[in-house]
Amino acid sequence: MKAGYIQFDVSHNKDENLKYIMQATRSFHGDLVVLPELCMCGYLFQDRDSLWAIAEEVPVGPSTQAMTKLSEECDCVIVFGLAEKEGDFVYNTAVVVGGGKYLGKYRKVHLSDLEKKLFERGKSNAVVDTGKYKIGVQICFDLWFPEISREQIKQGAQILCALANFGGETTGKIAQIRAIENLTPLVLCNRVGIERLSEIDAYFLGKSQILNKNGECVGLSEKDSEVAEVREIEVGTNHTNIICRDFDAEINIHPLYAADANMRVPQVQLTPVFLSKRIAAQKNTNGQRISKD
Repeated sequence: MKAGYIQFDVSHNKDENLKYIMQATRSFHGDLVVLPELCMCGYLFQDRDSLWAIAEEVPVGPSTQAMTKLSEECDCVIVFGLAEKEGDFVYNTAVVVGGGKYLGKYRKVHLSDLEKKLFERGKSNAVVDTGKYKIGVQICFDLWFPEISREQIKQGAQILCALANFGGETTGKIAQIRAIENLTPLVLCNRVGIERLSEIDAYFLGKSQILNKNGECVGLSEKDSEVAEVREIEVGTNHTNIICRDFDAEINIHPLYAADANMRVPQVQLTPVFLSKRIAAQKNTNGQRISKD
């Protein structure tokens, strides 16, 4: 499949953002396009009231409706970020649309301290079935927690998509590890630019990347540049590499992921000679047993 990202400088003007996204997507020519975190509305907000004013419902809100139509026009799957309101809460949400249909959403689970003042935490993981392949969706800081990626792989994700707003190098390095440890390709889309509040300057690095299942970078953007990248990558359910033909079976050895409740991690059997030496080592010079909890 052809997958990639559109890295750009996001503003607080939704119309400007949508116009840029539409122009770039029409020139993209790929099967899957990933956009930055909160790409419809920007990142910094003075307070929750100002965030609420720009937040939308999903899927009936104008941004999701417009992106759904764009996905039909361009015959692709699009993953994009916005501020979603539901009831009394606002979520940092990634929305997935494709072929003229709303396919699903993911609400950011791991919020930064700044975000916790504005957003409600998501409470579930998300694997979205596009009809051709399954996508595991995450947002920025979520990548720092390996449990999310591993659970998405267990749910059948064939590619991981991460929407981001970061200014340092660490998240990009972690993305490579997530691809390697799950033998799964990953598309990471960061934004560029600077946002300012009275007490905060937020710089966004760029350096979005496309990683194959071995964690090799097959597409990397320079920092501070607005650019779209697309690459041909292999997706599938066959998690294998040179040292392991059945990676999923190895995952299932661990009780946390074991599909069979009777499956247990193999225990090492000690020989009588080794066992006697071990007992002797646990005694002090007076022959007293040493307790070791």
